[in-house]
Amino acid sequence: MNSSIERSSGLITRYKLVLLGCVCLFVAAAHVVLDTAAGYAETRLDAYLWKEEDFLRLFSPTNHRGRGRQRLLITGPSEAREALLPEELARALPGSKPYQNSESQGTLEDGLVVLDYIERAYGPAAVPDAVVFGITTRFVAGIRENPSPLFAGINTYSPDFQLDETQHPPRLVPRSPLDSLQARLALLGRQPVRYRHALMAIAVHLLIRLYPRFDEHLRFRHSFAAAKYIDYRIWSPDVIKAHLSATGRVWDTIHAWDPARDRDRVTRELRLLLDYTSRHGIELYVVNLPELSWNRALYNRQRYDEYLDVVRSALGATPFLDLRTFLSDDEFYDTSHPMWRGGIRVSKKVADFIAERRAQAATARVLQ
Repeated sequence: MNSSIERSSGLITRYKLVLLGCVCLFVAAAHVVLDTAAGYAETRLDAYLWKEEDFLRLFSPTNHRGRGRQRLLITGPSEAREALLPEELARALPGSKPYQNSESQGTLEDGLVVLDYIERAYGPAAVPDAVVFGITTRFVAGIRENPSPLFAGINTYSPDFQLDETQHPPRLVPRSPLDSLQARLALLGRQPVRYRHALMAIAVHLLIRLYPRFDEHLRFRHSFAAAKYIDYRIWSPDVIKAHLSATGRVWDTIHAWDPARDRDRVTRELRLLLDYTSRHGIELYVVNLPELSWNRALYNRQRYDEYLDVVRSALGATPFLDLRTFLSDDEFYDTSHPMWRGGIRVSKKVADFIAERRAQAATARVLQ
């Protein structure tokens, strides 16, 4: 009797183990299939799968590896994500392969860490051939409303590195095997968002292939494009003006920033950028992004001119395009981000600028 019970109990245990193994295999297979689909969406459709946490793009190898030649990396703060549209730059610059890696709440310091991370995590072949760096006063001043999401993201989700933030800019430190495993598991837990957006992007792509007229509807393209903000304003003009002029908030700090006091720090960071691009033979283009007229009026004119002087002096001969006044106020979504139609205009202007500079460089090489 006892022997029969023991055999029955052992059989049930084996069934449970087999069932658990089948579930694990199913989950692993599903992960592989969905990760492949997400990789396809990122590489073939240039889908932007991390809408709300864009710093997580840095940890998807398919966003950086295997992009071939003529890679044009777009980086900067979230304003660069909205103003510099990869699809528009690709149309205007045949042969180039633009892709976004701008960071919400990012600063110049974040941008330097991103470039270092791409090289060290994914190898020299992942380093872009050209970089368009969108900048704003807040971005260059290093002013944040909250701690850097990028830095927190690297420390939590990067399987390769964590940051030594006692240095400036922070230094990437290799993880131990155990820390790497913990980070991989943490990142795996965030993947369902990426998978869901990938399936949506593929579905929309197939729909547009079957019915090309849908490509004219921004809502369809928005499902996998980098830009978040389409064709409506989040606040009324009066609310935007009040937000920009409110004391004790982030814009008050930005408007009060004194570039002269920060000249050494900004110069050092920009020279680190120049050293990086020079070492890798990268074309660098820097774009001062558009601002609302209501915002421009709140700056001290002398300090804003000082900001431009600090940037231009540090950049030297680097191509620099100042688009501060390029957009009208009705082309902005909120206090600083352009709507899609504004982004299209900015992107075309930047593409023309790049094409013109490339033509000048080609002529100079012929004449040498």
